[in-house]
Amino acid sequence: MHQVLVVKDKRYTQHLDGIFHLENPKRIKAIHTMLQDPSLAGRWSEVIPRLASPEELAWVHTPDYIEQVALTAGKPLFAFDLDTQTTETSYDTARLAVGGVFSLIDEIYKEKANRGFAFVRPPGHHAEPDKAMGFCLFNNTALGARYLTHHWGAKRVMIIDIDAHHGNGTQAAFYDTDEVLYTSWHQFPGYPGTGKLGEVGRGNGEGYTVNVPLPRGHGDRDFARIIYFLLKPVALDYRPDMILVTCGFDLYQHDRLAEMQGTPAGYAMITHLLLDIAESVCGGRIVFIMEGGYSIKGIQECGLRVMQELCDIPSLNGKQLTKIKETNISRFSVLKKVMEVQRKYWRTLR
Repeated sequence: MHQVLVVKDKRYTQHLDGIFHLENPKRIKAIHTMLQDPSLAGRWSEVIPRLASPEELAWVHTPDYIEQVALTAGKPLFAFDLDTQTTETSYDTARLAVGGVFSLIDEIYKEKANRGFAFVRPPGHHAEPDKAMGFCLFNNTALGARYLTHHWGAKRVMIIDIDAHHGNGTQAAFYDTDEVLYTSWHQFPGYPGTGKLGEVGRGNGEGYTVNVPLPRGHGDRDFARIIYFLLKPVALDYRPDMILVTCGFDLYQHDRLAEMQGTPAGYAMITHLLLDIAESVCGGRIVFIMEGGYSIKGIQECGLRVMQELCDIPSLNGKQLTKIKETNISRFSVLKKVMEVQRKYWRTLR
């Protein structure tokens, strides 16, 4: 049985508390309820998050932008745009979200465990270096990757973004570097409008951005095929020091802001396959970081299946995985096109 580390904190409910918003404190409360499921008893350990410093935030964000967010502290309500607001404690809560990712990474590098989940909010992958957007203030995953390279000396970090929306901010942070490989599958067309097939990076980063834009309606088997036939071969070629998973629960079929057909069983399969990649390339070191997901039922049910897989509680039918591996991908036109684009950069796809 693997030891699983978990970042959770009641302070994550303070952001937008009392404000009508889809990205609200009920999302964290749903996680706390899920973690009390009897199947998880005694199988995970809590990690206490710390506040990220302004200097650490500047690894991804501009000083002017960090100051803009800091100046919202103490204000009852401030709007960066129609979607993205702050309340009195949002600045510190967002710093705590980033710091929660840092704290979890620290524990893994101290060899307390090799896997964990940071259940944090506000989410982060839409936050660009100089702009808040899409409910996001600071880019938790991008900053986690920079923490790995700056603090722990990681040479290569792989980000796998499984949120239903493209992580424009994360892509922007690493578009011109090979230190971080950003991969994403997401609904397209859809918010925020980025993540096209031809967005592959530039300069030293050319080939280190892998986008899989999916029309609405794709489901569990398609997500699993993307991991098995595309992301695993790329990971075997890249050999990252750690994998960070930007984990949105909005692939769920009844999510309020996306139109995918994912199920809790699909999240179990996704997690199982991602753990297999981590074991194959980086000694099992993998961190999941909570992003979107706007169905409370979806967060609880999909989150439970992710945690059960992390805790080595088997729930998958072996025949399901066999069917994935025996798929004729020529029938999956989007994946086929992505592989044709990426073959130029990854020998394992040739």
